[in-house]
Amino acid sequence: MVRPITEKFLEPNYLAALEFGEGWIFTRIIRRRICQARPYRLVDSAGNDVDIAASSAQPELRFRDRRNPENDILYLDTTTDSGWPWILHGSIGIRPSPVSMYLRFPEGQIIPSRFPEIDPIRPSSGDEFGYIDYSKSPYEEPTDFVEILIPPGQHLGAEYYNSDTVRSHQPVMNLLFCLYHFQVLKPDKHPKLISAIATRAVPASFLTVGFGDKPLDMGSTLMRDWGDVKPMSLDEAAGLR
Repeated sequence: MVRPITEKFLEPNYLAALEFGEGWIFTRIIRRRICQARPYRLVDSAGNDVDIAASSAQPELRFRDRRNPENDILYLDTTTDSGWPWILHGSIGIRPSPVSMYLRFPEGQIIPSRFPEIDPIRPSSGDEFGYIDYSKSPYEEPTDFVEILIPPGQHLGAEYYNSDTVRSHQPVMNLLFCLYHFQVLKPDKHPKLISAIATRAVPASFLTVGFGDKPLDMGSTLMRDWGDVKPMSLDEAAGLR
C-alpha cells in the first residue's frame, strides 16, 4: 500500500537497519530535521526555469538551488558539524499531471523500477515504466511510492517527459525529506541490540539506501568516515551475542 512519506519518518531514539550493497548497518536516530522545498520549480545548471514543450522530454538535471545553481539541494557532504553521521530520507511530490519524472540514482545510472525482462527505460519517448507522476506521488502529499535514502557524496538526477500534446509545462515539485543524525551500533559494543534488531525482537525500521531495485554500495569512504563500520548480513547480525 502506498502511504504518505511522513508516515515513514523516524523519531529520535528510533532504531533503524540500513541496507547497503555490502550488507546491513544498524543505527539509533539521535536527532532529525524536516527539510522541505515547496514549491521547487525545475531549473537548469544556470538557474533558469525549465519549461518542457508539448510531447517532449527534458534530459537529466540535478535538483539545484536557483539562488546558487552550483549547489545541489539533495547533496550531503561526508562530514557534519554535529560529529554524527547523517542521511536524507524522503520523497518527491510532483505536478502538473502531464509531467512524468524518471529518477536516476546515483545520477547517470540506469533508471530503476522496471520489469526484469523489458528493455531499458527511455524517458525521451515517455515510456510508461519507472516514472513518478501526480497520481503516484502528488505534489500536495509526497508518498513512499518514491522512497529515497541519500547518503553523503551522492547526487540524485531525474529526466522528465511532458505528455501534453498541446501545452508546455514546468515541473513543480515538493521535496520533502527528513535529515537524520544517527549513531552507528557496533558489534563489539552493542551485540545484543544488533541481534535483536536483526531478528525483529525489538521494533526497528528496515530501510534500503538508494532508490529502486537494489541498495547503493556503501564504499570505503563512508565505512571509514562513519567509524570504520563493516556492513554485515542479517544472519551474521542475528548471531551476535
